[in-house]
Amino acid sequence: MARPEVETVKEKLDIVALIGRYVTLAPSGKAYKGRCPFHADSSPSMTVSPEKGLWHCFGCGAGGDAIGFIMRAERLSFGEALARLAEEVGVELSGGGEKQRLLEACAHVEAYFGRQLRARAAAKARAYLLERGLDEATWARWGIGYAPPGWDRLTRDLGDVGRPMLERLGLLVQGEKGIYSRFRDRIMFPLRDPQGRPVAFAGRALEGEPKYLNVPNTELFTKGTLLYGMDVAREPARVRGHMVLVEGYTDVISLHESGIDQAVGSMGTALTEAQARLLARYTDRVVIAFDRDAAGSAASLRGMGILRSAGLAVDVAQLPPGEDPDTLVRDQGADGFRGVIEDARPFHRFFLASLGERYDLQSIEGKERALDEARELWKRIESIPLRHELGQGLARTLDLPEEEVLGVLRGASRARPAEAQDERALDAEDIVVHFLLAGALPEEVIVDLEMGQFSPEYRSIVERWLELWRSGGTPSVGAVSENLDEETSSRVARTVMLDLVFDDERRAMEDAVRRFLYLPRLEEEIRSTLKELSQAEACGDDETMIALTRRYQELCRARLRGGRQREPEAG
Repeated sequence: MARPEVETVKEKLDIVALIGRYVTLAPSGKAYKGRCPFHADSSPSMTVSPEKGLWHCFGCGAGGDAIGFIMRAERLSFGEALARLAEEVGVELSGGGEKQRLLEACAHVEAYFGRQLRARAAAKARAYLLERGLDEATWARWGIGYAPPGWDRLTRDLGDVGRPMLERLGLLVQGEKGIYSRFRDRIMFPLRDPQGRPVAFAGRALEGEPKYLNVPNTELFTKGTLLYGMDVAREPARVRGHMVLVEGYTDVISLHESGIDQAVGSMGTALTEAQARLLARYTDRVVIAFDRDAAGSAASLRGMGILRSAGLAVDVAQLPPGEDPDTLVRDQGADGFRGVIEDARPFHRFFLASLGERYDLQSIEGKERALDEARELWKRIESIPLRHELGQGLARTLDLPEEEVLGVLRGASRARPAEAQDERALDAEDIVVHFLLAGALPEEVIVDLEMGQFSPEYRSIVERWLELWRSGGTPSVGAVSENLDEETSSRVARTVMLDLVFDDERRAMEDAVRRFLYLPRLEEEIRSTLKELSQAEACGDDETMIALTRRYQELCRARLRGGRQREPEAG
């Protein structure tokens, strides 16, 4: 459930006055407009709604509530922003004691894993770490530990922490046969927040799969919001003027132990906007040092665009074939790794070079695929000089006329007026989610929603809304947004603030529900029925053919009626 004081803080805040400290706002109907401070905004594309307590930029897509604005503007975490605003409006925050108990329990578990690493049963784990050049002093500095074998070992050894607390920390799993330990016979890495407090754990298997296993989202930890080693890298990064981004835990540890103390790890996941914002709190430049295969992957290239969109200068270090940061720094030392960092290329030049490695650019199909990929990257780039250089370089790489290449790229990301942007991009799913968040969908439609029909962009939003709705009442936008990542919270604000104008709102809502919810299901049933009919015909099953033909006709009539089915009439 959402913390009640969060809503109290937002109710007491004047969102227009708050954002007005950073942006010059002018009235526009019931809302206010101004130039967005989070991208180079040539015309007022940010809208602030005092009625809804939300803001949204139709230029860069950022948006959210007052807390989200302060998080972006001041580069604060959610807790830091909430605490600052609560103090400003005189609201005393509760739950601090409970969070402190969770943090203390997490620290207690870290110490337990550390003791287990030094026990007799962890000989294999110790040998693995020593082979990787990680000695006992390193274990202590990074809190590395070991989860012993045994399905119930954690509950037996940590009775003083208690099973409910261990469940809340994601360390226990509820299975068909009862509760068991999530981590067994694994080397354990504590995941720490930027203040250095352990908030979660990841475990590396000594045998079997998965190789790495993280805790799920908990009250202390949300996937895609932390970077491994940030607590110890943030100050060195300020001094050195950049941060080195690698993938794995041992990559980070080996670099720090060798003196490359501005390294952080993405923990093997695709980069998120939340991670990009976290990086931007402490540096203006990021050097990506993934191994060659990972650096050239589509996910990594998208991540580079996310970092660039967060206002970061992004360079890519080209590691030798077969090397990762851990092996490179152990083989060639800190100076060898620094040499690779010094030779890093701007990410758009790396991107252009990678196209030739991944596609046959002598073929038409290869050029088309390269153009498609470049379009996706182009959408995330706001810098005009960078766009120009990318377009020129792409034209040379593909051996195509520059004007035609630029035309293709511009056509994929042509700017639209703020008022028209969402209207042109709207589909039935957007409208359904808009009415859902507004609490306007009828209950019979709500209970009929299926998560599988929603796109990944909306799925977590709808799941959160339904979770709150089932606990009673119509969820507020603030409650839905709480604990969502920054990108998803922005999408909530964008969807709520769509300025939809219909001649008949009820009919428009019903039409969207029909097109998004019922017609796709009906089309699937029609396809299934036709397949069964074909099979029955092949088998010469006349009775089944007659029944299926009637069913097919009824489904087609239902499609003409708009998607909702009636029970087939008798006879």
